[in-house]
Amino acid sequence: MLMPARRLRRQLRLVPAVLVPTARAVGWLPALAAFAVSLGLLALAVRPGLPLAPADLLRWVRYAMIVAALGYAFLLDDPSEPTTEGVAGSLLLRRTLRVVLLLPATAAWWVAVVWRVRAVHPQLPLPIAALTLEAAALLTVTLALAATGSRLAPERRGGVVAAPALLALASVAFLLPARLTLYAPPGSAEWDSAHQRWAALLGLALVAFLVAGRDPAHRRLPRPVRTLARGRPRRSATAAHRPAIQHAEQQTTNPPPSSGSGHRTGRAPRQNMTSRSQRSLVAGFLFTLASSSPAVWGRRRIGRRVG
Repeated sequence: MLMPARRLRRQLRLVPAVLVPTARAVGWLPALAAFAVSLGLLALAVRPGLPLAPADLLRWVRYAMIVAALGYAFLLDDPSEPTTEGVAGSLLLRRTLRVVLLLPATAAWWVAVVWRVRAVHPQLPLPIAALTLEAAALLTVTLALAATGSRLAPERRGGVVAAPALLALASVAFLLPARLTLYAPPGSAEWDSAHQRWAALLGLALVAFLVAGRDPAHRRLPRPVRTLARGRPRRSATAAHRPAIQHAEQQTTNPPPSSGSGHRTGRAPRQNMTSRSQRSLVAGFLFTLASSSPAVWGRRRIGRRVG
């Protein structure tokens, strides 16, 4: 599941080349709109002059987390993903870059949430570390749902699967019994055990995101299958070349006979043609000499005198 060190270094060297195209392909509007709606909801619920109990304040902060996570559900939507499977850089690398590009906006949103609560209710204790763990786990679960849903949804739009699934899981989490709850009230006995479950949920979601981000074309075959696939072409290639090698050896040791009599080499027909042309030239030369002999010249002179 994890990349080998050599492949990981090769993928990291591709980051500068694919960073700008990935930034252009990211759908920024759903995530930024979700952050804005989340802050607006928190500003309406947590405002000066409106007293809130610590449990109620924490509940509104968690509502803001869920709204912001809905924007993460559409972060991995990429209709052009089937046409970019053959480009340099794996699918997991491109998706990780999308998340990294949105991290500054995510950090700014979370700082604004904490600042709003602290500014309005400075006297109430706010467990920032525990709430940060909840937010990170919730966003990672949303990414895992989006990565898995992109394999099921048409046009690789995993947001249409991840958003309803997130709302369903969040609703179930609020209804869990106290011994299994994830949203424990502050100061309760289930607070520590609830955040241990959040930490486990964060790890499982991260593993699910990595598994769902593997390239379909780069699935590693089992070792016996790879060994068999490596051995077969070599044996088949040797068997295919063996008849040609034997035929070449036979041609070298026993050359085929020519069309003439006896065992001659392949140059025998050319030598026969050369000897025939030489004979023709010699015969023509002899005929010329015979026709220019003294007897013939004497006959020609006698004929001239008679004439």
